[in-house]
Amino acid sequence: MDAQQRPGHVMIAIDDHPSNATTLEVGLALAHALEQAVAVVHVVEDAIEPVRAVAEHAGVELQLCHGPVVPTLTELVAAPEVAVAVVGSGEPGRTDLPAGHVAVALIEATTTPTLLVPAATTAGIGAPLRTVLLPLDGAAETEAAVAPTVGLLAGTGLEVVVVHVLALTQVPAFLDQAHHDLAAWGEEFLARHRVTEGAPRIVLRSGAPGRGVLAVAAAEAADLIVLGWSQDLSPGRAEVVRLLLGASEVP
Repeated sequence: MDAQQRPGHVMIAIDDHPSNATTLEVGLALAHALEQAVAVVHVVEDAIEPVRAVAEHAGVELQLCHGPVVPTLTELVAAPEVAVAVVGSGEPGRTDLPAGHVAVALIEATTTPTLLVPAATTAGIGAPLRTVLLPLDGAAETEAAVAPTVGLLAGTGLEVVVVHVLALTQVPAFLDQAHHDLAAWGEEFLARHRVTEGAPRIVLRSGAPGRGVLAVAAAEAADLIVLGWSQDLSPGRAEVVRLLLGASEVP
């Protein structure tokens, strides 16, 4: 291992989907940004040559695994040496899912920070990752959910932009106070996790939370979005996560 690399590694799982090269490239860009080693895995289902060719083109070793896809990936991702997992978002096979069934099953099952890579993303393709969008609402549950991922960003040099979307009923009466409170909370939160030495940028929007996050992601040219959630995509739950998985091209 390179002496400058951190403990743990980024596990990139690729399949035979045409976008697997994109998933791999984004995963490698993330590993570079986090200064961590890489493990590239493939759970064998059908022909492995197309997958092997993608790995060889990227110059990485491919680890072949056998077994049912979701349980096998879930077990691999749960290993203590895996700091973060990277998988393709896939294509929804059902109207009630915002992403492919493997990706959804994995993020519902694992507590390991997991990056879902949309097929159409341009983040990390031919350029380093630079900007991370961190939607926060000041709630203790949100802080606890995103803390493991935020901790990975400490000392990486990635710019963290905190975004909070106020409901329309809160604007404009509480706009100034909300911005002040969130700015103070965001600074304290990121400083506690040693993510940034200076004051973080706080972006405040009004309207529907999911749409607001999408708008800020576009305006800031965000490369990554960090979300904390309940790990439950049943109807009526995790509406912001559902919208972003279905509509965002940002991993």
